[in-house]
Amino acid sequence: MEWLWSQWPQVAAEILSSSHTVLFLDYDGTLTRIAPTPEQATLSASTRSVLRELAHRPRMTVAVISGRRLNELRRLVRVRDLIYIGNHGLEMWQDGQQVGVIVPQPLQEAVAHIRSQLTSLVAEIPGVLIEDKGLSVSLHYRLVPTRLESQLKTVVLRDVLPRVYSSGLTVLHGKKVIELRPNLNWTKGHAALRLMKHIRRRSVLPVYIGDDRTDEDAFRALAEGITIRVGAHEGSKAHYYVRDVKEVIALLRWIAQPSQRDSDGPHGRRSR
Repeated sequence: MEWLWSQWPQVAAEILSSSHTVLFLDYDGTLTRIAPTPEQATLSASTRSVLRELAHRPRMTVAVISGRRLNELRRLVRVRDLIYIGNHGLEMWQDGQQVGVIVPQPLQEAVAHIRSQLTSLVAEIPGVLIEDKGLSVSLHYRLVPTRLESQLKTVVLRDVLPRVYSSGLTVLHGKKVIELRPNLNWTKGHAALRLMKHIRRRSVLPVYIGDDRTDEDAFRALAEGITIRVGAHEGSKAHYYVRDVKEVIALLRWIAQPSQRDSDGPHGRRSR
C-alpha cells in the first residue's frame, strides 16, 4: 500500500489511457468527513459540483456506494445521472429505477424484530444512536463516552449477537458503528462487480475509493483496477492510500477537468 501521489505518473497514465472508467465512491469518510451523527455528514456544494462534472463525462460511469439507505443517499448527494448503491450493495438506483438484491421476507422480518429490541437493550448507555435503514439497522456509538464503550461491547456480545445469529442475520463492523443485516453473502464487492458486468464496454477500468472495513470487500473484488483507501491502514487490500477527504476531492477535480488532465495532476504534480 503506497501513497497515491508517490506513484502518480503511472496512476495518471492508467486513467488517461482508459477507454472507459467506472468510478466507485464511498460517501462517509470519502466524499465527506466522518461526523458525530449520520445527519451531520452533509456534502459540500463544491464536491457536489465536481460530481456533476464527472457525471457528464462521456467516458465515465460514476457510482456512489454506501452503507446508508438508498433513498437517504440520493437525498444527501442530489446529483442526477449518477448510480447510487445503498445498504452495502443491497439496493441500487440505476437508469431512473430502483433495483437490488431480493431479501427474503423472513429476513426482513428478522431485521425489523431486532430493530425493535435494540433500543431497550442499550437503553442504559448514553450516546448510542439506532439508525433504521429498512433492510438493515445500524448501532452508532461515536457519541458514547469512552469509559462506557466496554459496557456497550458487553451488552452487544451478551444480548444482541445471540439474537442476531439465531435470526439468520449477520454483523458488519465499521468506524464506531455496528450493522445488523441479512446474511446473504452480498457485499460492496459483489455490487461493484454486478455493475461492471452491466456496462457494455470492451475495456473498463474500475477506480474504487473508500475508507472503511466494508470497502475491503470491493478492494479485493476489483484488484485488477485502481483501489484507494482514505487513510493508510496496515493489512488493507487497497493498492494506494490518500491521507484525507481533501486529497480525494483533489483527485476527483483532476479527473473532472479535461484541461488539466494532460498536464498537471493534483497538487501540481506532472501526470507524465
